[in-house]
Amino acid sequence: MCTASLLLAGFAAVSAPEWPQKPITVYVGWTAGGSSDVTTRALVLEMEKKLGSKVLVTNIPGANGSIGATQVAKAPPDGYFWFGGAAVHGTWPVLGYSDVSWTDFYAFLDLVMPTTIYVLKNAPWNTLQELIADIKASPKGRFRYGHPGAGSNGEIFGGLLLETAGAAGKARSIPYNGGREAGRYLLSKEIDFASVTMGDLADWAAAGRIRPLVNLFLRETVFEGVRYPPITDVYPELAPYQAINPCYGVYVRRDTPAEIVTKIAEAFVYAIQQEAFLDIVIRERAGILMPRLGRASDEQMARIESARGWALFRLGVAPNDPSEFDVPELHEWSWPPHQRAAALRPWPEAVETIYDRLP
Repeated sequence: MCTASLLLAGFAAVSAPEWPQKPITVYVGWTAGGSSDVTTRALVLEMEKKLGSKVLVTNIPGANGSIGATQVAKAPPDGYFWFGGAAVHGTWPVLGYSDVSWTDFYAFLDLVMPTTIYVLKNAPWNTLQELIADIKASPKGRFRYGHPGAGSNGEIFGGLLLETAGAAGKARSIPYNGGREAGRYLLSKEIDFASVTMGDLADWAAAGRIRPLVNLFLRETVFEGVRYPPITDVYPELAPYQAINPCYGVYVRRDTPAEIVTKIAEAFVYAIQQEAFLDIVIRERAGILMPRLGRASDEQMARIESARGWALFRLGVAPNDPSEFDVPELHEWSWPPHQRAAALRPWPEAVETIYDRLP
C-alpha cells in the first residue's frame, strides 16, 4: 500500500507540473506605443521576474481591443494566454464587436489615466470655454477632433463634452489607431484638437509642442510642470463620467484554475511596486496608481460597462441598447448590477486576501 501510494503521488506530480512551465503570451488589443501597449509591457516585464517565465507581448489591434481579447477568451484556460490593455470589455457587446465581455475575465487592474483635450501650442484658444465658443459659432463640421478609435474614451469624452456644451454634432469626430496617431495628426494640423488618454501625449505637452485644455478628473493634475485643469472647473456635471477614463491591466479567463490566478496576483502585486514599472507608467506616462483585484476589480469593470456603454449608445456610436444586456445607467448602479455579475465565479479567497494587504 505504501509503494502504491508513492507511485500515485509521483504520477500526480508528473501529471500536474507546477505552473508556469513555458512562456506566457499576452495579446495587447491596440497598436504599439500607445498607453495600452506601454503599460502592459511595463507590467509584465516585472511580473515575469516573479513568475520565473518569459511573458511575450503581441499587438493585435482592432475593434477597440476586442479582436485580441476574443482570441484569449477562446484559448485554453491554462494561464498561458492573457489579454492586456484598457478595461473596455463591457463595451464590446454594446458596440457589436464581440459577445465577450468583462464577466469572462479576471481583471488585474493597476492604474488609471485621465482623458484630456489637447490643442497645438500656438492654438488660438487659451481655455476650453474659448474653444467651445468657437465651435458653436462655426458651421457644422468646420472643426475636427481626433481620438484613439471608435468607442474609445477619447470619442466618448469629446462627444459628451460637445453635448453638455450645447454643441452636439458641431465638430466632426475622426477615429485613429490609438492616441499617439491622433496626436500626430494634431501636429500636422489635420485636426483642431485631440481627445485622448492623457499619457498618450503628455511627453509632447511637457516638450511644449501641445497644450492641455481640460482633464476628465476631479482635481488639477500637474505633470512635468504642465497644468491639466479638471473638468469640474467648467462642467461639474461630467464628474461621474470619470468612469470612462481608461483603467489598464492584464486579464485572464475566469475559468483559469484558482492556484494559477493566485500566482498571477502575487506576481502582479510584486510588479506594481517595482521602481522600473513606476518610472514608466507614473513618472513618464502620467498614470495614477489605483490597483484593484477581487471584488473591487469586478465592481470597477461593471462601472466602466455602465458609463461607457450608455454614453456610446446615447451618442449614436453604439448600435445596441445597453438595456438589452441588463446594463444599468450610472445613476441606477449598485452591486451586483445585473444577473451576469451576480452569477460570476468568485475570485479565489487567496487573491482577496492579497488585495486586502495592499498598502
